[in-house]
Amino acid sequence: MPAAAIQTIQTSVPAPKTTSRRTRSAPSTETQLTAEQKRLIRLSFSRVEPALDLVAQLFFLKLFRLDPSVRKKFSGPIEVQARKFAAGAKLAMISLGHEDGLAPTLKLLGARHRQIGIRSRHYRTMSRALVWTLERSLEKNFDRDTKDAWNTLLAYFTKVMAG
Repeated sequence: MPAAAIQTIQTSVPAPKTTSRRTRSAPSTETQLTAEQKRLIRLSFSRVEPALDLVAQLFFLKLFRLDPSVRKKFSGPIEVQARKFAAGAKLAMISLGHEDGLAPTLKLLGARHRQIGIRSRHYRTMSRALVWTLERSLEKNFDRDTKDAWNTLLAYFTKVMAG
């Protein structure tokens, strides 16, 4: 559709009426990932999966370097956290094919994280640490499209988990 036609449609549709009462909408349970983005995420994950425990440990080391205050929010040795992270990552890959499959789990995990003091800013730092880890682990296989796909997925995770 030509841009002029889109402009015409957008300007001819009246803006929704606003009310003075503020309501908080629930986070969308859809990831907004395209089929190609899902393919890129799965492919990149399959490349790091053989070394997932080491990749997860690298992620936590980077996370704790970016924000040392996060370390005390996670109990136990980094190896234990890395195993939990690896299991969660595998679940996320399985759930990519099921739009609503991961949202309930993410909401529960987010509630648990809120109890230990994890906030939206921490999720953003976790996302930065994971993208950095994937860049280092995949090198040239972590291209711009793959990075964008992961950033989209991680933004969705942040939105759902932060509630």
